[in-house]
Amino acid sequence: MVLVLVAVAVLLAGGALVVWAGTRMINTAADSGAGAGVAFGAAFEAFDPARARADEDLESRRQMGEVLPTPDPEHPVWNVDLQRNQVRIPRPR
Repeated sequence: MVLVLVAVAVLLAGGALVVWAGTRMINTAADSGAGAGVAFGAAFEAFDPARARADEDLESRRQMGEVLPTPDPEHPVWNVDLQRNQVRIPRPR
């Protein structure tokens, strides 16, 4: 019986928090309602960790850039000699 009352109280408090955060976000232009979204995102990570890892991996791949730029015919290719610690850049013709 006590467990049921605690569960109902938690659900009511969570619902009140969502309503309060939602109305506050609508009333003000500031990013004040983002906390509830983060809390629900954390709950999804707890219940489906494989999906959360997959989403994080996809997001990191979207943010990924090139390690080295692609070769461009307008720019010469550098010759790097690590033994002599020299870099030679051919002059454009």
